[in-house]
Amino acid sequence: MKLIACALCLLTALSGLAGCSGLFRTLERPRINIANITAREVKLFEQVFDLELRIQNPNDLSLEINGLAFELEVNGRRFATGVSNQNVMVNRFSSGVLHVEAITTLWGFLRQIAEYQQTRTPRVTYRLRGSIYSGSPSVKLPFDDSGEFNVPIEPTQ
Repeated sequence: MKLIACALCLLTALSGLAGCSGLFRTLERPRINIANITAREVKLFEQVFDLELRIQNPNDLSLEINGLAFELEVNGRRFATGVSNQNVMVNRFSSGVLHVEAITTLWGFLRQIAEYQQTRTPRVTYRLRGSIYSGSPSVKLPFDDSGEFNVPIEPTQ
């Protein structure tokens, strides 16, 4: 009789755990691209840019973003860093735009200009990596996305 009671208890516990397994979903990492970039402040020792980041949520549940930290590389070199504590809700299978501030140093800015003048290539590659913080308590979701854009080059005379 004890054996049957133990088996029933074990069966009940296992069925309860099976029902809870849907709560522990694996989230796909969000995809993030630069939608726009504009210079806000150009000072002697630092430059501040406004970035619009397009965040795509490939998950079947909404993504509540309450923080972000990132590093931006341009042509394989570190260019700028930034953080944001802006709250944004990105619905399931949807996208949203997050406005963030990116800061670069004089050295990083001058290095990019010098390399551009040497290569004169119209194509610039970038890599954006960091972490999104979501939920309460916050869950850290890493991201690492890259892309490229063309820089209009005026013909030399």
